[in-house]
Amino acid sequence: MRLAGGVYEGPASHGILQVAASMRGIHAVLRALPTEGYFPALFGLWAKFEEPAPVSLSPIQGRPGGLRRDVEAAVRRNPETEAVILARSDAALLSGEEIPELSLPDSPKTGREMKLIGCGWELPEMGEHEAADLALEELVRTYVAPQERSETPTVNVFGPPVFKPGAEAEFEEVARLLGMLGVGVNARVPLGTTVEDLARLPRAWANVLLYREVGDSATRFLQEEFGMPRITTPMIGSSGTGGVLRVVGELCSLAEEKVQRVVFSELARTAKLPWYARLQRPEALAGRRAVIFGDFTHAVGLGHALAREIGLEVSWAGTYLKHLEQDFLFHAEAFTDRAFVADDPEEVASRIERTRPDVVIGTYLEQRAAENTGASFLPLCPPAAAFPFVQRPLAGYSGAAVLADALDGVLRRPKVEAEPRLKETEEALPWSEEALEDLEEIPAFLRGRARRLAEERARELGAAEITREILEEARF
Repeated sequence: MRLAGGVYEGPASHGILQVAASMRGIHAVLRALPTEGYFPALFGLWAKFEEPAPVSLSPIQGRPGGLRRDVEAAVRRNPETEAVILARSDAALLSGEEIPELSLPDSPKTGREMKLIGCGWELPEMGEHEAADLALEELVRTYVAPQERSETPTVNVFGPPVFKPGAEAEFEEVARLLGMLGVGVNARVPLGTTVEDLARLPRAWANVLLYREVGDSATRFLQEEFGMPRITTPMIGSSGTGGVLRVVGELCSLAEEKVQRVVFSELARTAKLPWYARLQRPEALAGRRAVIFGDFTHAVGLGHALAREIGLEVSWAGTYLKHLEQDFLFHAEAFTDRAFVADDPEEVASRIERTRPDVVIGTYLEQRAAENTGASFLPLCPPAAAFPFVQRPLAGYSGAAVLADALDGVLRRPKVEAEPRLKETEEALPWSEEALEDLEEIPAFLRGRARRLAEERARELGAAEITREILEEARF
């Protein structure tokens, strides 16, 4: 993921590259300008390993047949490749260049013909998470094959791709808990997945969707095509983890008593979250307000854990993933009556400043707003500029212990007296149609700041609504 200032996610090509780089035997060719910033960062991470990087750059140079030659060259240089997936930057998409039809040689490893997978659904305005989700579905559709169900219970675990905080640890924690139930992992997707793994996905009894952002479309396809049930509850917090294990037990025909023994054992030995909520004095949590902003899985999972297990008031929760807006608003209703979707960090910062919460749980982009309001800050949601839990999961019962420790560190701080919050009626100050039209013409990365300044100016003037004149005056 490119971590540019003021950007929650990169373009579609970045998501496709992340999925391809997570898998084995899949090579990605990025059609882009030579100055594309994400490619050297991704390529450089493999410099310390002996194996070649699973990505190649096909520079846009205006020469005919360049993409075809670059794909063929990538195949020759990487004999372990079993499939090539093409990603195109915004510049390549806007050029109108078509995906070439290529006949690739057989893979020296498998003896099967290599396939070129083009992502014809790419659009310039598409975000990296939506593209990653669709790319994984494309790969599953290409290689999945009818299979006999495994004799003993197994599941597929669809989790975060490479470079996500704690990706490897998330898979390991879930595999540990499933092993305690006697349920095996048929495949973990996409981290470490091979073409053979994709082909045998239908052997599993169910799909556990650990990370909704990458795996939603693929598991929907498997459900429709092969009748495979999917479990979508975020495995964050003790209650979320227990809920997933119980559903796995039902789908795998396990004795209810066996599942309960595992749950109770982990609650006693591993998970600190329920114990933390019981041992904290009521006055330490009373009146403490939290806000959450991040991707879908973490915002929803953490919201449920904070509200149901800790008893904190979740003033609001938000996500930057607009393609998951309806699902997010539906799930967030369970723990807050104020949920929203926004991809402008300035808008999120403005909400934090108006709310003045005790705790801000979000991405690294919310840190400054939290500091400005005196709130404690927990960077638990991707994207992250640093990875405090790079080898520690937030999923499962071990993740519940990590969450309890993190919350304990910030909630024990003395509560800072903040200025009174703005009234709810002030937050809903109406805009005239002309002002809204002018606001849309402001660049996205400045729009939140312009909105906030206009609202402040309107209140200073005692205006009933924000007009075009107030917006212009506030900007200057």
